[in-house]
Amino acid sequence: MPSSFRSPTSNREVLAHVDPAELIALTRDLIRLPSVVRPGDPDATEAAVAEYVERWLTKEGLSVEVQPVAPGRPNVLGWIGQPGAGSTLLLEGHTDVVTEGDPAAWTHPPFAAELRDGRIWGRGAADMKGGLAAAMIAAAAIKRSGARLGGALVVGALVDEEGDMIGVRHLCDTSIGRALTAAVICEPEQNELCLEQRGVVWARVTVRGRMAHGAMPEAGANPIAALGTVLSQAPQLERRLRRLCRPSPYLRPPTVTPTTVRSPLAGVAQSNVIPAAAEATLDIRLTSGPDESAISAEIDRFCREAAARTAGVTVDWRPINGYRLATRVDRKEPLVKAIAAAVKEVTARPPRFGGVPGSTDGTILRATLGIPIVNSSKRHGFTPWRR
Repeated sequence: MPSSFRSPTSNREVLAHVDPAELIALTRDLIRLPSVVRPGDPDATEAAVAEYVERWLTKEGLSVEVQPVAPGRPNVLGWIGQPGAGSTLLLEGHTDVVTEGDPAAWTHPPFAAELRDGRIWGRGAADMKGGLAAAMIAAAAIKRSGARLGGALVVGALVDEEGDMIGVRHLCDTSIGRALTAAVICEPEQNELCLEQRGVVWARVTVRGRMAHGAMPEAGANPIAALGTVLSQAPQLERRLRRLCRPSPYLRPPTVTPTTVRSPLAGVAQSNVIPAAAEATLDIRLTSGPDESAISAEIDRFCREAAARTAGVTVDWRPINGYRLATRVDRKEPLVKAIAAAVKEVTARPPRFGGVPGSTDGTILRATLGIPIVNSSKRHGFTPWRR
């Protein structure tokens, strides 16, 4: 930890209060509480996990606050010390998990948390019930050790990281959020100390044409044909964005990936009708460099060129949930130096530095609060790119 967090209690004394069996049991308990968010189903939220986390942190003697974010979707914060009185470090995790898909396709039931061959099987085992459990156990170990902190330690169990990140956005607007001075994002990965993460823009591209009967296509303007141009030209947009962005030794270069396609946007789909409109979502991942205006200008240009290829259509776009720009933290940052020293003390090896290929709640913390953040992330087998 940074020097302001240190106390006469040594790291080894705190680690003596970490029980691996307890960590495994806590992780399995969290997995067994399904927290796939299903819009339209009021019972499919993070509520059950949040309630469990609240009880557990309270039992361990932490101060606890539950912050309602949306119906059935509360953030849970537990802390040691007084947030804002000196440095305040956040150990951040999220309570939602991605869909389990078809349960019959799983080797082990997705929410049974079976322990086999040294692995815990289940939806959310890695992303991120395991990381959340680790943060909870770390805070409990500090509390049990009696360590006196020079600042405060906060555990945040936040909602909606897999969606619109409303949990972390809400946190940033609270007194505890504004008191934070640094954060460790406890996402699952392979023990790298990550200094960078890619940003993301979800571009919803909408093509509007003119409805007509399929037997008389000349009477209409087919938005699906124009949308096909958008999809086929996505690699061109990718190349342009790569020229705008700075290369990173830790991250893959920018990518543009079509993820959803829909038509018609209103009414009933009919095989003999040219629809009035169609849309697609482009998942755009970015490294650091350009700001929002530069990214927007490039996508605007891309849409104008797509529209010019099909007569009678318009092509517009909007960012879903705004922009989450790439983040970077310097190796000289006290938080980075402290964690690097801790890794070396515990593993007897210096840390491996890396980058996060996706976008986490940390992008919001960094952009909104301006605080340093670190993650741990897995190598994805790419070669660092050059212009």
